[in-house]
Amino acid sequence: MRSVSVSSIRSTTPPAHPTFPDISAKYHLRNTKITIDYSVPMSAAPTSGSGDMDNIAPHLLSCSPANVLFFSRGNRVHFKNIGSGGGAEDIGQLCKLQEDRGDLRVIECAGSDLPHIVALGTTKGFVQIWDVKAKKMTMSWSTKGVSVMKWNGAVLTLGGLKGTIRHYDTRVEPKSKMKDQAPKLTRHQARIMSLAWSVNGKVLASGDEAGTVYCWEQGKKVPLDAGEFVQRRKKMQHANMVSAVAWCPWHPKLLASGDSKGILRLWNVEPSSPSSNALTPGILDLGASITSLHFSPHVKEIVMALGAAVTDPPRAEGPCRPKFSMTNSVSVYSFPSLRHINTVPITDKPSRDCVLNAQGTKIILEIPEENKLGICDVWSKRKELKRHSSFLDSVIR
Repeated sequence: MRSVSVSSIRSTTPPAHPTFPDISAKYHLRNTKITIDYSVPMSAAPTSGSGDMDNIAPHLLSCSPANVLFFSRGNRVHFKNIGSGGGAEDIGQLCKLQEDRGDLRVIECAGSDLPHIVALGTTKGFVQIWDVKAKKMTMSWSTKGVSVMKWNGAVLTLGGLKGTIRHYDTRVEPKSKMKDQAPKLTRHQARIMSLAWSVNGKVLASGDEAGTVYCWEQGKKVPLDAGEFVQRRKKMQHANMVSAVAWCPWHPKLLASGDSKGILRLWNVEPSSPSSNALTPGILDLGASITSLHFSPHVKEIVMALGAAVTDPPRAEGPCRPKFSMTNSVSVYSFPSLRHINTVPITDKPSRDCVLNAQGTKIILEIPEENKLGICDVWSKRKELKRHSSFLDSVIR
């Protein structure tokens, strides 16, 4: 009798089909076709059809923990509660910037500990803090320039046009001393394009126009030793502008970074361990500029908003590009396999920034050339198990 080997068993066994949880983007990703009127200041208006990634510099879209979306209409800041689905009705105005303050550059909502606070940054370096409930500006100061902002509790972190990062603690009293007490980080040599605080608020990731990513432990002025070895030194480096960074909510040491040429990279960032390194394979070449990326809080998947097509040939040593076009689309991949799950086209025009809603189920995208915000369903919210009363409960009552 012929003996059966392990290899022969494997060869005759059909490959298992990947399975996806019920809340996966495999079943829920769709373009809702719901839009909201939106416009950027003239200084931030994109050139038609250019696909110029410099247009990603303004961040004029933010969603609060209360699911209130803040966005620009020129130099006015508007808001809308998108919890009920997100049509064009019930839109309010928070403020209009004074002409001598410059044009809007950044809108950034604070976190769950300050759910009614919004920060605004302008092209002339003015920063304003607004109380949404009172519709009143509570604080204002000027800087040498701001390109991106992120909150970490009551601390507002600003990324500058010349690579500086500063942390402003809005609790400092008197307020006149806040600027003098703001720590300054100066390792970057190019404009800061993206910032993200880790879920526990202990590590800041920053990406710049030259492709460099740094991670900073809270309170430290020297970045962490993380990345891949380049000439015996660890570096977190892209070949092009880092357009997005995001921390994983269910793997707090995992950082994702995306660039203007469509390269996604995953990094293991562990402050207390020398093993902090680039993940393997941990890299995707998507063939279209990555304008924004977000991890799902419900399932191990990553969503990316993709803009203009990349015309450069793929790197010989790099990963293969998708065989189908990813231009102007929303695409979802699984972790850790980085297997493609689903992609939907959004428009014929490049999207720019995008934000995740408070429930972590939808993304809202800027489409500047159409003067619209688009809403895309990505995931279903995880269903909570309901406790049913038992016979014993009725007996006890």
